[in-house]
Amino acid sequence: MAVRAWLMVQTDVGRARAVCDALASMQHPGITVVQADTVTGPHDVIVRVEAEGVDALSDATDDAVLRVGGVQHVLTCIAVHRESPGAS
Repeated sequence: MAVRAWLMVQTDVGRARAVCDALASMQHPGITVVQADTVTGPHDVIVRVEAEGVDALSDATDDAVLRVGGVQHVLTCIAVHRESPGAS
């Protein structure tokens, strides 16, 4: 089952851009990084990913995201309902 998710990342002070760059180029089996942005608010970086499944998403978070230098915390938000393109 394909999974769409957003990773809300908190970083060390001054590390948001470096973390964003690292996550934007992340290569992990079963995961595609669609977009990565530095943002304002309670999180510093938001990464949109598509995964082959929840297990692949969990593995990528544990094996890759949390190991990026400067990452303090990750909140994973999985899409539970997907609108069809062009739906209103």
